[in-house]
Amino acid sequence: MPREAPGFKRLRRGPVEVWVAPRHEGVVDALGLLEPGALERHLAGRPGEGGRGPTARLPLGAGGERLLLRLVLHGGLLGRGLGTTLLGLGRPGRELTVTAELRAAGAPVPEPVLLVGVRRAGPLWSAAVGTRVEEQTENARHFLEQAPDAATIASAAEAAGHAVRRFHDAGGEHADLHLGNLLLRSDADVCECLVIDLDRAGRADEVPPARRMAELARLYRSVVKRSLVAQLGDAGRARFVAAYVGDDRALGDAMLRHLPRERLRLRLHRLHYR
Repeated sequence: MPREAPGFKRLRRGPVEVWVAPRHEGVVDALGLLEPGALERHLAGRPGEGGRGPTARLPLGAGGERLLLRLVLHGGLLGRGLGTTLLGLGRPGRELTVTAELRAAGAPVPEPVLLVGVRRAGPLWSAAVGTRVEEQTENARHFLEQAPDAATIASAAEAAGHAVRRFHDAGGEHADLHLGNLLLRSDADVCECLVIDLDRAGRADEVPPARRMAELARLYRSVVKRSLVAQLGDAGRARFVAAYVGDDRALGDAMLRHLPRERLRLRLHRLHYR
């Protein structure tokens, strides 16, 4: 078993390799994931979600559970040249592992299910990562775009603040925390939040205040970029911060020391947004 996938079972047939959580091993045969061309067939014609690559929602097992299968892509300039081509399975394997470790540590992240890798030539692969679908959720961007009432925003902002704090306390370091990577689910007067898309995320023994502040600032910049500041409002922003910091004044003070730098970054980013 590769170091990148502790706790997952490794299956291989020809050029196809699958790493799967033992309790979901049955889905490999059910979806024919070890068959040549299976990955391409499941993702063919599937649009991406939230700007990501192709995704598919597939049956996961009894009880109506579903699998969210997401093709792993390169971003930025690498995306133009390499697209879906990976040098080995280290990157998706790391995502699978970090997600599993964070979930075990109490972080509010989706359940990792499997990785499907297809060898193309030599060290070149394409791969997809699968997590259990979180039903009846919407991302925070879509939530704010609907201009909910103040009480609903307050509940969601508090849930998001608690979720990101739990994510950081579990050692999570997100590579791209923005509104689209927070999933909200409301049930009556209760709202919960999950942190998703852990591609290139890491796990540390302790996330320092500077890193925490940088990630929160990145999240707020996505609010500014999408012109959703008015929808969130000062009250919503304050509710999020209060939920994140809680009674930990020492952490709050340590994070505030890094606020001037993040304010400067915001001003620079505003120029780009315009």
